[in-house]
Amino acid sequence: MYTGARLEITGKCDLQCLYCHAGEKNTQICLASEMTLGRWSEVIAEAKSLGVRIFTLTGGEPFLNPDWMKIAELCGAESRVIISTNGEHFSEKNLEILSGLPQVVEFRTSLDGLAANDIIRDGSSFQRTLASIKRLKEYLPGAGIMIQTTTYQNNLGEIEQLYEILKGIPITRWRLAQLWKTVRTEKNRDILDFSNYRLMFRMYARIIRRHQADGQPFRLGIDNVYDSFITREEYADFNMLAHPCLYEFEFLCVNANGDLVFCPALNLPYASVKNMGIAEAVAGSSWLRDFKAITIDSLPCGNCRYLKICGGGCRADAYRWLGDLKTLDPNSCCIMRRVEEQIMPVLNGAEQAVYHRLINSVGDWPPVDGENIEEAVARFSRKGG
Repeated sequence: MYTGARLEITGKCDLQCLYCHAGEKNTQICLASEMTLGRWSEVIAEAKSLGVRIFTLTGGEPFLNPDWMKIAELCGAESRVIISTNGEHFSEKNLEILSGLPQVVEFRTSLDGLAANDIIRDGSSFQRTLASIKRLKEYLPGAGIMIQTTTYQNNLGEIEQLYEILKGIPITRWRLAQLWKTVRTEKNRDILDFSNYRLMFRMYARIIRRHQADGQPFRLGIDNVYDSFITREEYADFNMLAHPCLYEFEFLCVNANGDLVFCPALNLPYASVKNMGIAEAVAGSSWLRDFKAITIDSLPCGNCRYLKICGGGCRADAYRWLGDLKTLDPNSCCIMRRVEEQIMPVLNGAEQAVYHRLINSVGDWPPVDGENIEEAVARFSRKGG
């Protein structure tokens, strides 16, 4: 039934990142409602019985759950465990413990530039994070290391410098993402600005050129834009009756209080496993049944030129920006045309061929555009979109 699970084992965190999608869970009330180790043991056992073999432990900050080691052990030596951490807790003690947990195969942490990182990730230090990553590699040289970077207007100028630093470590994978619209993002708009698409894509193109010139030293992924593994992917015949997020139906996402959500971005609880088994909770969710009923064909995307690339876009972005799970994703609409115009020309021949196969050259242009996502959504709304 499932192949992977994301377990948010605590909402507690010692950073105050200005855009955090989970920041509202770091309160005494929320922390008091979190599941016990005993319940986590039962949830993990059932997840394994349903086919889960890849577990991602996250938070909050997973290392701040005093039972993190026991939870990792419960996942089993036969499983693959990924730890998504803020990078502040690779102490000698924790590294020693991790060296005895062979199922922990990958670590993911965030680094949002250089000086800008220390502003947007309040309580963090890019120098301290880099030192932690290097220390981790010394202890666990075979472990995968993925760095996640959120791009926003104020850190665009530092991303290329960060690339050179990460290349020198080296890491396994680098994921660049656009700034999400979250409760915290809205509270911190005096500091955070959504990226100007023109400037953001110029930076993306320069990064891809460098990455290709360097022989692609790690996997590079840019959300909604590019993945250096694109030529390794299998693209099945496009099915308009498929769900926009079909691949995620094999992924279980459990919050610290037992809520089941579709994904971290679409953090709308549809059931709870705090006092109920996974299979029973999922089977009883009318929200999930309605969500699964959405198809690409049911979205207002029509004969869009880029439909086979974005597949109808992200349901979370559709909900964040337009308040409707069943409408178009304005971020994808804005990005796709820029991918064709600014990214495709810098790709190698094999990569370009993949995009050319997926683009409908006689299709319609996306109906949303603007200098940044906020302007684009405002324009679209004024037109009655």
